[in-house]
Amino acid sequence: MRLQKRSKNDEASTGCSGADRISGLPKGVLHHVLSLLPAHDAVRTCVLARRWRNLWRSAPGIRITGVKGWRDAGKFVAFVDRLLSLRSSSCAPVESCQMKFHARDFDFDYFLLAEKQHVSHWIMDAVRLDVKVFRLSFAKLESFCMPDLPLVCQHLVRLELACIDANDSTLDFSACPALVVLRMKYCFLNAGKMFSASLKQLSMFCCQFHRTNRTRILLPSLVSLELTSCYGRTPMLDYIPSLETAIVSFAPDSEGYCINDGTSDCGDDSCEGCRYYYGSDKYRNNCVFLKGLSEVTHMELSAYPDVFVLNRDLKWCPTFTKLKTLLLNEWSVAADQNALICFLKHSPALEKLTLELYKASQYPVKTGPLELPFASNHLKVEIKCEEIQQANRSSGSGYVNLVCTGFS
Repeated sequence: MRLQKRSKNDEASTGCSGADRISGLPKGVLHHVLSLLPAHDAVRTCVLARRWRNLWRSAPGIRITGVKGWRDAGKFVAFVDRLLSLRSSSCAPVESCQMKFHARDFDFDYFLLAEKQHVSHWIMDAVRLDVKVFRLSFAKLESFCMPDLPLVCQHLVRLELACIDANDSTLDFSACPALVVLRMKYCFLNAGKMFSASLKQLSMFCCQFHRTNRTRILLPSLVSLELTSCYGRTPMLDYIPSLETAIVSFAPDSEGYCINDGTSDCGDDSCEGCRYYYGSDKYRNNCVFLKGLSEVTHMELSAYPDVFVLNRDLKWCPTFTKLKTLLLNEWSVAADQNALICFLKHSPALEKLTLELYKASQYPVKTGPLELPFASNHLKVEIKCEEIQQANRSSGSGYVNLVCTGFS
């Protein structure tokens, strides 16, 4: 196909006409573009052309970030206050709002915004816009104390928090009846309870639970649970009838350690470790965490061998009637494989078991028959070993897992 070269007359006519292809895009596309821009850049587009003058006022998304070059905190505060005020008085709905504060984006001490309660007011103003998605994040290793007021947002569907201190009011989502997804990273949970009647997905990464008071998690509609590298006192997980998937990995410094027995409950009331772990007698003869996972279908459970809560909970291990696939790591085969055997005995519908080990020789497998109360000929067992994988990589051979079908 032959391409025709544009003449100088064509180029001149285009330049003289001032054609603007971006401005010619549909309004919905322009709104989407403006929603991706930081708020201060979105507002600046008002000078581009007449059509752009008020487009930013009706964009469905707001992104509030730091502004390099603004050395006056008062100027930034006035801008955000005015921005949220104008959007509040606008008839255009706001579907999402993001507030991202990082030291590298500011030319002044941005923690002054938190100390003087500006951020707290902005959070309340943002949720009053009845957004569907709200994101609040600070830099890693920094934290912001959330206002001691519950979030009230009738249409909030997704909430993402990073590097914040959450109190009881923050984690009470009774006034957010549409909330479905909650994601938290590097947060400190200074709360006795987390509650939501509607939440379906909970993801927490590197979050710290309170070290003296146990947090109770009440999420009756939860479908997916992901707790990765969380530490502090293990939360009390209430019964979740709708739970389908659970991915849990405990950090090595999770609270709870028996002085006498180390990894389990010694039963001695004078043991300071056990007494500190329980906190009160109401948890003494009860399953703290595993009971909440009893209705799960797919579960991954990873921990270090000395994590107290799992070994202790096995004494009251529930029956996992719906569990189809299970992944465990080294802790389950330590201490004579009691944890592994316990899970097998309490999982009548289990179809696939995966064991992830680092060093195979460290955990010799028991020989001899294993009596299980359930038929298990359908069970498929897969063992993955990092030690063997590394050896195969060095030798250039493929990495093959050990797979066993049938179990008796």
